[in-house]
Amino acid sequence: MEVAELRQQILREIDRARVEAGERRKNADSAHAAYAKFIVEVAGPLVVQTVNILRAEGLTLQAQTPAGAARIAADMAADDFIEFVLDTSVRPPRVLGRSSLSIGRHNVVVDEMPIAPGTPIANLQDSDLLPFLVPAVGRLAAR
Repeated sequence: MEVAELRQQILREIDRARVEAGERRKNADSAHAAYAKFIVEVAGPLVVQTVNILRAEGLTLQAQTPAGAARIAADMAADDFIEFVLDTSVRPPRVLGRSSLSIGRHNVVVDEMPIAPGTPIANLQDSDLLPFLVPAVGRLAAR
């Protein structure tokens, strides 16, 4: 292979990789902005409402909604929680529902489920969270 031809191929690949990296950063920034809005407007209020219902039923859980997070946590066990997290390991980024339950002293079972696969983060609504949230709350309440 001639040096000039190899050089051209390498330079084209470098340009392609730079463009792709720029697009990835742009998409990640958009996903983080959409996720922040999702937490404030959708997941946070739903978490608070869910915890209020559970407390009325005598369960000791707390809503944790610091900036960028929405979580239902057990008062007595740090490993018992339900949360909504941003998953940027896939393209396009998505929201995952994650539940964690401790079983005994040393076993922790973590379950993750994509929330409304194929739906852009900006379009997620509270009804999209229910197929994950309701069964996870049932498992958390039964512990």
